[in-house]
Amino acid sequence: MPTIIPLTSEMTWLSHLKNLPTWEPSLRPAMVLAPHPDDETLGAGGLIARLRLLGVPVTAIAITDGEGAYANVEGLAAVRVQEQTIALARLGIGEESIHRLKLPDRRLMDEEEGIYLALQRLTGPDTHLIAPWREDFHPDHEAVGRAAERVAGEKNLTLTSYLFWTWHRGSPETLQGISMVSLSLSAEEQEKKLHALSAHASQLQHPDGQPILSDELLAPARRSFEVYIRS
Repeated sequence: MPTIIPLTSEMTWLSHLKNLPTWEPSLRPAMVLAPHPDDETLGAGGLIARLRLLGVPVTAIAITDGEGAYANVEGLAAVRVQEQTIALARLGIGEESIHRLKLPDRRLMDEEEGIYLALQRLTGPDTHLIAPWREDFHPDHEAVGRAAERVAGEKNLTLTSYLFWTWHRGSPETLQGISMVSLSLSAEEQEKKLHALSAHASQLQHPDGQPILSDELLAPARRSFEVYIRS
C-alpha cells in the first residue's frame, strides 16, 4: 500500500494542542469501541490503562476483525484478533470483556444500523462510551462514531470521542470550534500503551516495507497526553 504522509506535521499539532484544558475521566464503567483492531490502543490506550489501574470496569467492542488492512493476505483476521486480545490484556482488559461483532472491514457505512442496535443492547444506563470521532476521516470510524452518538443521545450516556486519522488527514482548522480536552499520561500509562501497541505486529511491519502504521503515523500515539472531544 502507498505510504500515507500526514498533511499536518506533529510539531504543528503539538503547538496547537499545548493549551487545551486538562481532563480527568469519571470512574463509571466504560465501553471502548474499536472499528479495527488497534484503534482502541492508538486512540485511547492511555485512558484505558488509567481506568483499569483505578479498577474501573472497561469493555472493548471490536467492531471488525481488521481483515481488510492489506489486500490478499490469507488469515489476517485471525492474526489481528490475536494481536488485539494481547494488546487489550496489556492495557488491563481480559478476553472475557471483549465483544466481537465481526462486521466487514471497510464496509461499516453499510452496517451502521447494526452497530447502533448492538450498542443499544450492550450499553447500560451508566455506560461511559468511548468511540472514534464521527468525522475522523475514515468511513469505518465515522460510522461507528455516528452510531455511538445516536445511542448516547437516546440513552443519555456520556460520550468521549478519540481521534486517529484526523491527526494525519486533517489540520488545526478541521478542529476549529470543537471543544477538546487533554488527558495527561503518567509514565506507567504511557508504558502500558506502547507495550500494547507493540502487540499489533502485523500493522507495524510488512514485507514491502510499507506497513499501515509507519513511524510518522505513530507519532500522535507516542505523545505524553491524549486528546478527546467530550460531549
